[in-house]
Amino acid sequence: MEAPYSEVVILTVEHEQDINEDIAQRLAEAKAMFAPKCEECLTLATQVATIAARQGNTAAEAEARLWWGRSLLVMMGASAALPILRRALRLALEVENRRLLADVHLSLAQCYTGSGNNASAIQNWLKSLELALDINAVDLYAEIYLGLGNLYMLHEDLHTAFHYLAIAADFAAAQRDRDLRAKSNIHLASALIKLERYSLAENVLHCAEAELILPLRRDWQAEIYNYLGAIHMRQNHVAAAQDYLKRAYAINLDAGFLWGQTINLLGLGQLARRQDDDTSAEQYLLRATEVVAKFDSPNLVQQIHLELSQLYEARGDFVRAMMHHVGYHEHYMLMMKSDLSAKLNSLASRRLAAAEIRLKLLSSELELTQLRQQTSERASRMKQLEAAAYRDALTGIFNRRALDERLPLEVQEAHEQGYPLSVAVIDFDHFKRVNDTFSHLIGDKVLQTGVARIQETLREGDLLYRYGGEEFVLVLPHTNAIGALHVAERVRARVAGHDWSTIVAGLSVTISVGMALLGPDEQVEDIVGRADAALYQAKQGGRNRIFMQSEEA
Repeated sequence: MEAPYSEVVILTVEHEQDINEDIAQRLAEAKAMFAPKCEECLTLATQVATIAARQGNTAAEAEARLWWGRSLLVMMGASAALPILRRALRLALEVENRRLLADVHLSLAQCYTGSGNNASAIQNWLKSLELALDINAVDLYAEIYLGLGNLYMLHEDLHTAFHYLAIAADFAAAQRDRDLRAKSNIHLASALIKLERYSLAENVLHCAEAELILPLRRDWQAEIYNYLGAIHMRQNHVAAAQDYLKRAYAINLDAGFLWGQTINLLGLGQLARRQDDDTSAEQYLLRATEVVAKFDSPNLVQQIHLELSQLYEARGDFVRAMMHHVGYHEHYMLMMKSDLSAKLNSLASRRLAAAEIRLKLLSSELELTQLRQQTSERASRMKQLEAAAYRDALTGIFNRRALDERLPLEVQEAHEQGYPLSVAVIDFDHFKRVNDTFSHLIGDKVLQTGVARIQETLREGDLLYRYGGEEFVLVLPHTNAIGALHVAERVRARVAGHDWSTIVAGLSVTISVGMALLGPDEQVEDIVGRADAALYQAKQGGRNRIFMQSEEA
């Protein structure tokens, strides 16, 4: 006798639930295996994607393909990962999962960055950023800063790279995510090594190692060992360098991380050459060529060819030296002729500028206000983030970094929209005398109290920054010369009229203010320079006064 229709439906639903639970469990296992065993993550993610596709579970298939693509990126390079991640993107769009979309765009950006496709990398960083802002995914902010920093690293703009990687570390430090803190410190250390700040880089790496969740993050442990090996190699600590590089290689070999194996073998080959051990160097470098052939990395192939060419030339084997020299230049020309050029093209440059502006907004007052409206725990973390990245520790106002990033945008907007913009440079008079007479602790209290009095006089939209030491910059959008002078006089009078004896008997404090109004074609350095010159005039005139610099000065 056939089962009633309703019973068949119930059995079918229960069967589907079992399958979906199995999918969810396998996905969780795949994610857990990503770091320690990429090969197992790849196997599980591939299985889940196939099962989910049969079931019509689009969300699960998209997530499975994300981890499938990430595993391929680690094991075989960008060319293998890109088709899988593009499919994951289409599926994530179908289910409108914004967090998943942000993660996929992030992985795509990493692929494009690794292969040198700057325009596509920036486009995906931007998209990931937009989604991260929508869902307040602070962990992704750090990832995006890391991505932009690494993009600059690839183009040898080391100081800009360090700037973005340091901001990423600031974001990560405000989180409870040990993985994120470890990762950001590893990337920061790589920039410090390039900048030849070896001692600082080593300290940062040890901080990263202390954050590692082992054995889960053996891949990052290997990366830390590789960087420590590189540091010791540059300092000619041969035994320590060899020990770290071999430990890194053992981890990467066991876990199947091909990129890591290649990097370690290349480093061991370079170290052997430094010791004039050409036989070992040749063995390491030839092994590196075998491993790199299994995935896509023109840059690594180029480096290996260069090392082998130099090795054979020194040995007098000019035939093989020329062969590898040709290989080096073939890969160089391949990278230069393709769309994956190592130079930023104009489109990429424009997108990069747009990305920088978007990223800067992360620490603006509006973004921080939005984030503070979340849970009290989130609000506390955002205050830490604000203080660490863009706030002056002593006074609590915006710092020089914030001024350097925000003022160009204010100037540009004033020019584009045609409204007046005034800038004031404020200096506490005879501040050194305060420190010398009363102590630096009293000096700190003077700055804190003075800033508090200044802020009491400001209007909505006025922005005060600590410029350095006892100097501050006040930016006054939508304010002409007359309006700016009125604001400055209120500020001067409020500071001069404060009862400073409440801090210490006999204390008296005044300020001098130099001002300038933005001219038609002026840039940041012009208006700040004129305001600074005006400050000099105010001090020369006797202090505790205001001087407005004319545009022609």
